[in-house]
Amino acid sequence: MIGVLLLLIAILVFDVLPKAFTILVISGLFTVLIYKYDILFKKSYILYIISLVLSVLSVVFYKEIYFKYIIQGLFGYGAFLVVMMVGVLPNKWTLSRKIKKYRGELSITGFILIAPHAMLRIFGIVSYVDLFGVAAFVVMIPLTFLSFKTIKKQVNPRDWIRILKGAYIVYFALFVHLLVVSAWENKIVYAVLLTLYLNNKLLKEFKK
Repeated sequence: MIGVLLLLIAILVFDVLPKAFTILVISGLFTVLIYKYDILFKKSYILYIISLVLSVLSVVFYKEIYFKYIIQGLFGYGAFLVVMMVGVLPNKWTLSRKIKKYRGELSITGFILIAPHAMLRIFGIVSYVDLFGVAAFVVMIPLTFLSFKTIKKQVNPRDWIRILKGAYIVYFALFVHLLVVSAWENKIVYAVLLTLYLNNKLLKEFKK
């Protein structure tokens, strides 16, 4: 598994793929970390601190190429893609159960890592603002706040299930945002991912 991890990191370092495929690589990176090296997620405060430091540095040095994956939102998208897709995977899979165990921690990490991408655009420092991207980010804020375990414990389980439906708004808005702002080769990948998600989600719901 260490070989797979190193391969994924090498792909990111050499930056040889279009953005859509880079997001898939980052999703793979998070998946490997959760599956085989989950100490970061067990000690989630370490993960949050690392993510926060990287996010702050990326805002301060937003012109530096070293932080482009964060500035472009790719690390955040990669984290949310794992959170989204695990919801349509079979519950009996070991991988599914492990990812779901740390779904909240990954969502919080994704929000921290996507915040620089959103904030730099909202304040007009980088590029332009897309309304779907802003909508997704705004909905993420309360969902992220409620994902912290100490806060989640105070929420009634039935209310929590209702609150989680807000995640569908985030998923939809993120995909529309990506389809609007991306190059055509990336749009195809995003459209395929969205189609796969919707298809598997509907199949899973019908089987209940």
